[in-house]
Amino acid sequence: MDRIESLANTLSQVTVYDIKSMYNQAKNMVLNVSEMEAKVREATNDEPWGASSTLMQDIAQGTFNFQNFNEIMPCIYSKFMEKEARQWREIYKALQLLEYLIKNGSERVVDDARSHISTIKMLRSFHYIDDKGKDQGINGRLSQQPNLDLS
Repeated sequence: MDRIESLANTLSQVTVYDIKSMYNQAKNMVLNVSEMEAKVREATNDEPWGASSTLMQDIAQGTFNFQNFNEIMPCIYSKFMEKEARQWREIYKALQLLEYLIKNGSERVVDDARSHISTIKMLRSFHYIDDKGKDQGINGRLSQQPNLDLS
């Protein structure tokens, strides 16, 4: 009986976020996602809160490593190109991450962002009106307007 009670006690302490975290870890292993790609995915997820500064700094440090850089940047650009408008939060967070990396990552981030300037400029006209009639696209338009001027 002690084992059943112990198991029940352990399971009662597991939160939805713990389950989601375990699910994401398992999914990353199955899909063979690298550590840096997993961090970018976490930083640009659809949760209503932003990425932690520790996570952003880890990703920025990763840009100084050639292999990590080549995993991080395509993952960010895929958020711009492969997401639907209703996934506006992931697009917005990817813009925030790119801005952070431009300021805190390697110099290659700036050069790479310049080579993708047309994609970034395209986001200046991004619009998404949610079910409640709120323009969620304005977050991305306002966030990147003054700060991502790479010309």
